[in-house]
Amino acid sequence: MWMLPSLFKQQIKLIFLFTICWLLFAAPMSFAQSVGGPRSPVVVDGIPLFYLQPVDRFTALERTQFANDLLAEAISNQKVITFDVRNDSNTSATSISLNNNYLLTVTANDVLPNFSLSQQAKQWQNVLEQAVAKAKKERTSKYVLQRSLWILIGIGIIILLRFLVAIVARIAKWETGIFTNIIFGSAWIAIALVSSEWFPVLRSIRYQIVVPFSQPQWLIFLGALGGSFVFSHYAPALLRFAIKKLDISSAENIYLAIIQPSDRLVQFSVLSICISWSLTILETLVPVVYGLLKPIVNLFVFGCLYWLSKQITSRYLRTYGFKFGGSVNPSSDDAILVFETVLNIFIFIVALVTFARSVNFDLIGLVASLGLVGLAVAFAAQKILEQLIATLVLYLDRPFVTGDYIRLPAGELGKVESIGLRSTKIRSLGTGTIIVMPNSILVSVEIENVTLAKKIMVLLYMDFASVLGEREYALVQQAIMEKTAFLSGIDANSTNIALADESGKRLRVSLAILGSQDNAIEVRKRLLELASVQIAKSLAVHGIVFTMENPTIYVQSPTTI
Repeated sequence: MWMLPSLFKQQIKLIFLFTICWLLFAAPMSFAQSVGGPRSPVVVDGIPLFYLQPVDRFTALERTQFANDLLAEAISNQKVITFDVRNDSNTSATSISLNNNYLLTVTANDVLPNFSLSQQAKQWQNVLEQAVAKAKKERTSKYVLQRSLWILIGIGIIILLRFLVAIVARIAKWETGIFTNIIFGSAWIAIALVSSEWFPVLRSIRYQIVVPFSQPQWLIFLGALGGSFVFSHYAPALLRFAIKKLDISSAENIYLAIIQPSDRLVQFSVLSICISWSLTILETLVPVVYGLLKPIVNLFVFGCLYWLSKQITSRYLRTYGFKFGGSVNPSSDDAILVFETVLNIFIFIVALVTFARSVNFDLIGLVASLGLVGLAVAFAAQKILEQLIATLVLYLDRPFVTGDYIRLPAGELGKVESIGLRSTKIRSLGTGTIIVMPNSILVSVEIENVTLAKKIMVLLYMDFASVLGEREYALVQQAIMEKTAFLSGIDANSTNIALADESGKRLRVSLAILGSQDNAIEVRKRLLELASVQIAKSLAVHGIVFTMENPTIYVQSPTTI
């Protein structure tokens, strides 16, 4: 009972964190899309002069961007700059011109309270003239040299004071602590601030860096970014909490066995998704930065999701698939591994196509537009898929396993070394070389599995009336091989003919009868007896007569090569 309050507090904490994260990065996003700074400043050398409002056809940013570009170009040309206020009698529009060229229009939305269009235009004209005069002054050689000298003097003083403080501290055996570092750090910051205020280039850079962060969207973006890290950190705990609330014991066991080992990857996946959502706020603020970051973040998202899916499916198949497959077929582990490989390839293809679509890249259309190359790739993919399906059939049907001896359609006898995803390696017993057979061929031809067959050794003793010479011995061998070669189930490679003793009149013939059932073996025994009669008739033509012991000896033997 004493654990209930702590568990209740932990659950309340997780719910509170989840709510805060949601408010930080999910709820503000819809608000961020509707919050747009309606005003935009006219800027000269990083100093905002006045603000323009949006009009019917142009946004405030477009109006100020046009004016800022013209002002920057005019200042850089070092020509005489004049401003004029113009009132168009036809349209009743009041505008400001730069060197007799249009600069901007003063609209009713731009006018401050208690000002008319003409008064507002005159005020802006004065502000522009003062700003341009200051910009011209700050670009003179005298101003640049004077301000640079003051900055160098300030830097020299800071370095000298730092050196003197170090000497005094060494002599007096003082320890310069954090207070000294704060003072000199503040001095360097002051030098940087003064430099950015005195020099127009540095002032413009400071404006470009600092000003965007004053907009509400940036605050929302930074809040969403921070919420993404918090939410991703507690994502596994929230998932465990949800599973416990389901009160399903099997679900909790599956989580502990399958998902929990990948908690870190779950955090990265959730973090990448949250960051991707947060980036949508930057689309209206900095489209260029958004365009650069979005593909990278999407690649990270789909990479994490692919790797997480691959690990979860592989772990699930190897944890529960092996148990289920073992209850159905003890030799199903290899088939499950093949299915796992096929599933991982499918997940990779889905992730690749989805990522391509997220960056507006038509991967399928590209493959289709390649013409012959696309057909070649499709044909190669078809072949690969055919090999994978054939491998799956081999694992499910199990016509042979690694270590079995099989006879190929050409009569070659070999041992199965390994069964791969595309092909099977068979070591030839005749040459000792490795035969690589595609699995698609093995599932479509007749394969004789010698290892699975029952093998019975038949011993025949043939007694001849006289000693066999080389000619007679060769005729006997030829007759036996010819008459037994056409018998189904007789392993011709196992037939052996040799002298049984030193008299030269007695031969021992050993043959192997293969079969899977007892009745089939009995049939082959009868056929062998008939073959013995045919052998006797064939040899009688050459004057060779023999007798055969009765009964023939049959010895049960394992099938070994």
